[in-house]
Amino acid sequence: MVRPFRRVDVVRALDSALAAGTVSDARLARLADELRDPEGDDWVRFEARAGTQAFTAARRDLLHPAGEGATQFYAEGALEARVGPLVLASRPIAENRLKLDPDWRGGEIQQRKSQAYRFADAYLSAQFGKIRLFYGQMARNWGPVERPGIPISSYGYPRSDLGLELRLKNFQLDLLATELTPMVGPGDVEHKRYFVAHRLTARVTKRLDLGIWETAVLAGPNQSFEPYFRNPLVLLAFPVQFGLDDNRNTLLGGDLEWRPKPGLALGAQAAIDDRWRRSPDPDGTGEPAHPGRWAVTVTGRGALGSRASWRAGVSLVNSLAFRTIDSTESFVDRGVGIGPHQTDNALVTLELARPIAGRWLAATDLAVLWQGEGRIDAPFPLGAALTDTPELFIGTTATTYRLGASVHGGSTRFNLRASAGLHHTTNADHVPGASRTRIEARLIATIGFAKGGPVE
Repeated sequence: MVRPFRRVDVVRALDSALAAGTVSDARLARLADELRDPEGDDWVRFEARAGTQAFTAARRDLLHPAGEGATQFYAEGALEARVGPLVLASRPIAENRLKLDPDWRGGEIQQRKSQAYRFADAYLSAQFGKIRLFYGQMARNWGPVERPGIPISSYGYPRSDLGLELRLKNFQLDLLATELTPMVGPGDVEHKRYFVAHRLTARVTKRLDLGIWETAVLAGPNQSFEPYFRNPLVLLAFPVQFGLDDNRNTLLGGDLEWRPKPGLALGAQAAIDDRWRRSPDPDGTGEPAHPGRWAVTVTGRGALGSRASWRAGVSLVNSLAFRTIDSTESFVDRGVGIGPHQTDNALVTLELARPIAGRWLAATDLAVLWQGEGRIDAPFPLGAALTDTPELFIGTTATTYRLGASVHGGSTRFNLRASAGLHHTTNADHVPGASRTRIEARLIATIGFAKGGPVE
């Protein structure tokens, strides 16, 4: 549920399985060799790639297409190095798709430049056995594979943060903290904003992992990043313990992964931001009756014989999730969700995948998306409007059906990532009776080279 993970951990798991004889697939042995770091404690690795990028819509989320399509030049480089316990990485990407993506907030500036670029990875990490320290940015997702994690997702673009990880045999503690972009709050006053996430994972049995986590946004005029807010061993859901005003929004959640037998894994993740209030409370909190704010995901994955796999999931994000009365305390940064960006929806997916020729993974997928008119950046309803807000599906619900296929893989010299699907939408753009059928696709094809080795 916590990604990304280190290459060395994947290699260690593959080597262990191969040595134990539980698998004998030559593809896994080759994969382990290709993921393995250069020899020695001090090494450097460089990779450069260039090619083309094509897309029907600039937004990366194919089920919520937006932005014009195009075919453009694409390039990326990677520099990785290790010096003892210190690891550094930098991966700049040149892609003019950013100028068209509504979720990229640098578009207005980069429109004036001939080439748009971003850093997908840029960080320094100190790794001392069971303790790992991190400063920088990379895409993170705390949630099931191929689903936007509820506490943190990779839907948006990376922001720089500070991280601490404690990895024991059966316990894992993760802490992240960062400053968010300021927002204008009540009275047209700019509010400084900060984000913290902490998570405890426990391996209860060999087949069951449980996790509990909390994320919070702290906001206010002249707000500082106070030490209590960064403490990973307190619950920020109870600010009265500090004798402080309630100027933060907290999300509580948990997840599990259960592996009842080899080749089958079941997972779930859920969070609550505010409980349901069935009747008004004028003399206590002053709140009117209102729906809750919550999100939940249930997933499953497994093997289909010895040559294929399946993955399925159901996600529900309710109409008011991730936002609150004071918009500066909503779980957004630069207008994009820190967790899922799309709210007020239900999504069901099924995917079948199979490796081909040793270096390619081909998949077919089915998806149904029910999308209401609730939006993460919409003004929060008040009074009677809040009471009348439905738990799910504000206004007219648009329904999208997808039949898709994808292929990923290659080698250092040639790499391909492609996905395409036939999408049919009823009540398109939330207009009753309107429909739309179109192909949504994206592709990145590159050639490149890599070079690495020990350094003195």
